[in-house]
Amino acid sequence: MEFPLALYSLFSTPAWVDQALADDRKLNELQAKLDVLRQQFELLQKELIKIIQRVNLFEKVKIPESLEAIRRIRIHLGDEMTAAVGRAKIAKGKITKSEATVYLPPEHDTPAAQEVAPA
Repeated sequence: MEFPLALYSLFSTPAWVDQALADDRKLNELQAKLDVLRQQFELLQKELIKIIQRVNLFEKVKIPESLEAIRRIRIHLGDEMTAAVGRAKIAKGKITKSEATVYLPPEHDTPAAQEVAPA
């Protein structure tokens, strides 16, 4: 802060006026700093309240919701994997069954073929 220079007669004023002006300037400067610090404190208090609300929102609402969603997704993926294993086993069974019928030797195809073959 800057204060204007006080013009007064040094001879007609008491000696304590110089010290009183210096003290008054210092007091005004400190009061202005205090006002600025109070405003900053109030702004920080408001921001702190917002941050606390956000932290509470995440800790008490969003994180538990996310954990529940993750749990459901894991269950669903586990069910899908189980179903996929079951489908794979069924498909493998069908493939081996069809391969077994396609690659049988000719003498084992029909009962009539066994009768014709020499004994």
